[in-house]
Amino acid sequence: MKKMIESSRKGSASIFVGIFWAVVFSWALAMTVAATLRLSETLHSVVFCVTLVTVYALMKTAPGAVPSEPQIRWTVLAASLMAIWFMFIRLFGSVDIDAIAFHLRYDVGSNEIVGDVLWDAMVALLPFALMCVSWWRLSMRSGGLRIFNRILPVFLLVCNPLLWTAAGRALASSVPPVVDLNDHYHPPSVTPPPERRNLIHVFVESAEGTLWQANVFGDVADPLKRLAANGWRSTGMMQLGSTGWTLAGHVASTCGVPLFSLGVIHTNGYDNVDEILPHANCLGDILANNGYFNVFLKGASLDFAGTRGFAEAHGYNRLLGYEELQERFPGRKNTWGLHDEDLFTIAHEQVKSLSASERPFSLTMTTIGGHAPEGYVSPSCKTEAFVQKQVNNTLKAFACTNVLLERFIQALHRDGLLNDTVLIIQSDHLAMRNDASHLLEALPRENMFFVLGAEVHGVTNKAASTIDIFPTILQLMGYNVPDAKVGLGRSLLSPQPTLVEQYGVGDLDHAIGEADDLRDRLWGLVRQAS
Repeated sequence: MKKMIESSRKGSASIFVGIFWAVVFSWALAMTVAATLRLSETLHSVVFCVTLVTVYALMKTAPGAVPSEPQIRWTVLAASLMAIWFMFIRLFGSVDIDAIAFHLRYDVGSNEIVGDVLWDAMVALLPFALMCVSWWRLSMRSGGLRIFNRILPVFLLVCNPLLWTAAGRALASSVPPVVDLNDHYHPPSVTPPPERRNLIHVFVESAEGTLWQANVFGDVADPLKRLAANGWRSTGMMQLGSTGWTLAGHVASTCGVPLFSLGVIHTNGYDNVDEILPHANCLGDILANNGYFNVFLKGASLDFAGTRGFAEAHGYNRLLGYEELQERFPGRKNTWGLHDEDLFTIAHEQVKSLSASERPFSLTMTTIGGHAPEGYVSPSCKTEAFVQKQVNNTLKAFACTNVLLERFIQALHRDGLLNDTVLIIQSDHLAMRNDASHLLEALPRENMFFVLGAEVHGVTNKAASTIDIFPTILQLMGYNVPDAKVGLGRSLLSPQPTLVEQYGVGDLDHAIGEADDLRDRLWGLVRQAS
């Protein structure tokens, strides 16, 4: 009897240990998959459950301890190569050996960021370490897993994006870009108009023009359509590399260039540098030189991702972000900062105050509502029938921000605050993975851009990108722009062909990745002596 009880206890303990390692393995795998594909919490849970069930089924195939220790060295080697790929994705946003080589050639805060990079690398590799350890422990307990272990290295190698990306990179590097962007860059040399007009520039988070397709997204964009009916809209605006996040969208649209990376400093890592593209002459710089008072308004923190460094370096006099505004709205915030309804309240107050002065002004603002992965619905929209009828939270968030924006502009018009004012409304970038991604990704994607208060009306369909918005705004405000060229942009009001029309998105993306000379020129970089 004692032997039976002892055997039962050992069996129960063995089952518990097996389940423990299965859970660890499933959690680690789900973490890497979710981080790589930017899955929602729901899909993250689905990956975890499916992995756990699969591992459990394999454990039940020829269960029990195996007579000798499993050989997993090839699995570990293959998993290590996969881990390197994952680490690159987490640190650089892509597999980019050049990002490491960059810091060997230039002194750009390398000492300051090395600690952050090492810590991020350790965090990125932790799930893989747990996967290897847990897989080894599981393989010791099941013949089924041991059998699967024989083919697992091949599977990992075939599915490893590192190998495919490296091969593609090697092939691409062997072919020089068809265009040298440095040759196409035109420093702004513009003449101001005799009468200076005010500018209100609204970046609507992730609100791409694709959402205007009513047969797919219903009436979610109707508030914007009603606004655009009284102005001018440009369609066919594609997204280039290094322009696909909020700060990069600002840079592209107001400086006419992509936000070139600095090695490991990319996407949201620009808070590691004091000034963003200090040698670029951007819209804020031009307006400041012509007597404008420039305001930069954002509901999120200006210290995140280098936004403050950009605004301070390019002519903005007043910077208002979450830290500066939070006391106005105690207890009212979302994950990123202020709700859009509160941001529009501040924007209205700023326009009213600025309009009371004889000095021309610009107000640049960016919303939060449509931010991935699920969006943020302002409190006042909780009772809006138009908002609540949308099919998921992301579309509710878009609908909410759209109707708030429409009411904001209506209020400005009602209060007489739009006289002699050009109003630009655009998406900052294409939407990242969210609840509507399965619908968006089935369609041709394009950014949104339309204008109110200018002398042009109707719709222009032209293959372009957000870098073309910069010269277009200058012309809309009455500036004389020689050859309609500023930065890499070409005004959409002119017959001048855009770079997208000339070379296509694919070749331009390749050129952006190889544009070292233009990057060094705009950042003011000096290569270190070897």
